[in-house]
Amino acid sequence: MNTLAPIEIECLCCGNQFDSREVVSMNNLGPVTTDLFEMAAGQQPIRYLVFTCPDCGYTGVSGEKGPLDSQIKKFVEEKISPRLKDEEITSGRRWEFMALISEAKGLDDFAVGSMYLRAAWCSWLDGNAGDEPGYRKKVTDYFEKALNKEIVLEDRIYWTKYLVGEMYRRIGDEINAHKWFDKVTQMELKHPNRDFWLDLARQQKTEPKEYVREPVSYEELKKEKRSLLKNIFKMFGRNA
Repeated sequence: MNTLAPIEIECLCCGNQFDSREVVSMNNLGPVTTDLFEMAAGQQPIRYLVFTCPDCGYTGVSGEKGPLDSQIKKFVEEKISPRLKDEEITSGRRWEFMALISEAKGLDDFAVGSMYLRAAWCSWLDGNAGDEPGYRKKVTDYFEKALNKEIVLEDRIYWTKYLVGEMYRRIGDEINAHKWFDKVTQMELKHPNRDFWLDLARQQKTEPKEYVREPVSYEELKKEKRSLLKNIFKMFGRNA
């Protein structure tokens, strides 16, 4: 079961206090999409994992520790606050703001790309077709930069290259999608789930599906994703 509880947040940027909801328990009983979104049964907790101040737009996680650097406050004031006047703060938008602020704080391309991936997932959940393609393109941009800089951990190389291909496929760029799926199938790195990634890349190139077909062992995939989420929370001074 997914459980949400009311929470009062004090914005680190402007000091505003606002009410929201935070996730206190969640499940992973839903299907896994072929862009690697592990769905829950019931409400999707991903929508409630980050919080956006309705006054200034600063976005972070509950329990995040201050003080906030003056340059970040200036960044929020100049780049994010003006957008609150005209844009609905959807769950996808919150993850976008999280990505922008995280990049301003100096987080690496892989972490920033991972936040745009969550923005894309949330936009898909919300049926927000206008934002979804742009977020998916951001994922390709940041993951490709991370791969070029060789900052992606070796045990996430298959995961990352496959996702670049799948993001391109979902925005209709078949040429680049096929190029990246081929990169996956041509890799020879040892990985406990290497066959899984090769089969998935071949499938999405030739007969793409919306969900990963069962029976499949998701344990390594789930472990990688949980580890990534914990690292994101750790960057902001909170345990996941």
